[in-house]
Order: sequence, then structure tokens, then C-alpha cells
Amino acid sequence: MNTPHIVKAFDLELTTLKTNIGAMGAFAGSQFTDAVQALLHGDLVLARRVIEQDQQVDALRRDLSTSAAMVIAKRQPLAGDLDEVLADFRIVEDLERIGDLAKNIAKRAIAIAGTQFPEDLVQGLEQLSELASQQLSNALKTFLARDAEQAMVVRQQDEAIDELHTVVFRDLVSRMGADPSQVIGFVHLLFCAKNIERIGDHATHIAEAAYVTATGHRPEAERRRLDQSSSLKSAQPEQEG
Repeated sequence: MNTPHIVKAFDLELTTLKTNIGAMGAFAGSQFTDAVQALLHGDLVLARRVIEQDQQVDALRRDLSTSAAMVIAKRQPLAGDLDEVLADFRIVEDLERIGDLAKNIAKRAIAIAGTQFPEDLVQGLEQLSELASQQLSNALKTFLARDAEQAMVVRQQDEAIDELHTVVFRDLVSRMGADPSQVIGFVHLLFCAKNIERIGDHATHIAEAAYVTATGHRPEAERRRLDQSSSLKSAQPEQEG
């Protein structure tokens, strides 16, 4: 039987792990925001900084994964507590992937720096990135607060990202046919839009993990996926690594 001292130490380790994951989430979120700013405003300095700082995201993932593994090895938690630590593992992996996607956006920002795009297209990408950024922020809040009800609300909000991504995707495909001189730039933006949509997916995974830690079980209903870009005839960009 665990003594009160052991239980208190275990709770402290879980709290520390949760706090550190929140800090990693804030950093990954700032990487994403900076990458989009670099893309839409041709900021080469900011883009290079995002690429360089991706190593810090990777290091945080390694440190936090090790910490979570140590908690399991030392405490050998039972079902409920084990589910919580495993959910932490999944969140850390999602945050690292968000960092990778932000780095990919920054690389494409460098590739198309100096290219002028129509203002309405830029606004659509800005709106898409704002939705994904808010999705990530809200998901992290539900994780830190262990708020199952709000986690389900955040999960549902991914539908708006899917719908807007489909609109942006169709717009880009249409522009490629209308203005062949900008095809290369539009292709880069196509990949960036998909990366932004994927960041929204990872934020949704975090909300689902938050629900698991709060309730002990996964959401019963399947999440609706409204992104229709893969059904269009034009080639769909594959997920970047």
C-alpha cells in the first residue's frame, strides 16, 4: 500500500510534468505563430530563427518523454494514473510534431520570400492560422485545467479549421490555373495551408488526451472530419516530416 508520502511525491511529479508540458506547448505555439508571420510577411530573419529553434522543441520532447518514462518506472502507476501519464506522452509527441510543421512553414517562407500574393489569399491564410493557433491554445488550457467538458468543445472546433482549409485549398488550386506565372508560390502555400490544418489536428489530439486524463476514457463519438481537400482532383500534398 502506498504511504501518504509516496502518494504526495507521485502527485508532485505529475504536476511538474503537466507544468513542463504546458511550457513546451507555449513554445511550440510561438514557433507556429512566428512561422506564419515569416511566411506572410517575407521575414527571413524570423523564418531562420524558427528553423534554428526547432532543436529546442526536439530537446524538450526528449526530456519530457524521459520524465514520463521515469514516473512509470519509479511509481508503477495503476490504470487511472497510468492512462494519465500515457496521455502526457501523446501530448508531447503532438507538440513536437507541431514544431516540425512550424519549421516546414518557415522553410517555405524562405523559398518564396519576396513573392507578392493577392491580399484576399493572404487574409484567408491568416484566418486559417489564427483558428489553428486558438485551437492549440484552448487545447492546452483544457489539458492544464483537466476540464473534460471544455475539451469536447475544443475538439468540435476543429470542424471550422477543416472547412476553411478546404476553401483555401480550392482557392489556391483555382489560382494555379488562372495565373501559371505564380504556380510555384501557390504550391508552397498549398503545403503551408495543409501544415496549418495538420496543426489543428494535433491540437485536437491534445484536447482528446485532456479528456482522457480528466475522465479515464476516450470520447465515445467519432469526430467529424470536414476537410474535403483530399477529394479534389488536383494532387493533394502529402504530410511533411
